[in-house]
Amino acid sequence: MSGIPGVDYAWTHPGGAALKAAGKKFACRYLSDDRSKNLDKAEANDLTSHGVACVVVWESTGDRALSGRKGGEADARAAQAQADELGMPEGRPIYFAVDFDATPGQQDEINAYLDGAAGVLGRGRVGIYGGYYPVKRALDAKKAGWAWQTPAWSGGKWDDRAQIRQGAQQTIGGAGCDLNTATADDYGQWNPPH
Repeated sequence: MSGIPGVDYAWTHPGGAALKAAGKKFACRYLSDDRSKNLDKAEANDLTSHGVACVVVWESTGDRALSGRKGGEADARAAQAQADELGMPEGRPIYFAVDFDATPGQQDEINAYLDGAAGVLGRGRVGIYGGYYPVKRALDAKKAGWAWQTPAWSGGKWDDRAQIRQGAQQTIGGAGCDLNTATADDYGQWNPPH
């Protein structure tokens, strides 16, 4: 599949120069309660100066999406505050992680979590990261307008509506990265203002 090449990573950072040299056009980065793994303004500026766009995902714990509407509201407020510190332009989406093998019986809680996030950000800014099944169910129910799918827990299936697909791993600039491919021109990317 052709598309726009990108990466995601947490605690180790390859840097904008290494990503550019590797041909990457975007980096999916964290917003969370753990500042040590989060995107910060210096990194966002470094990425941008090397032609690498930013995408953000909120993840505190893998199964935080089971915290329902109140959890989604709290996380969206925290994510928006961090995004504001970064200079993320208004209107860009924030993905919310469902980083576990979510069952159909857990989807109501996940959807309520996404509803909570939408109550803070607006539905058009809510994205979901996860395996095929929670992504499909959330998109079918119109609980998220953006999707970033991992191959984990996906059984080899891909939802064609997902704007980003996660793939194999690679070391770039000494940092372990997951490779990603954007399948749409707009996949939630942005650059901080200078």
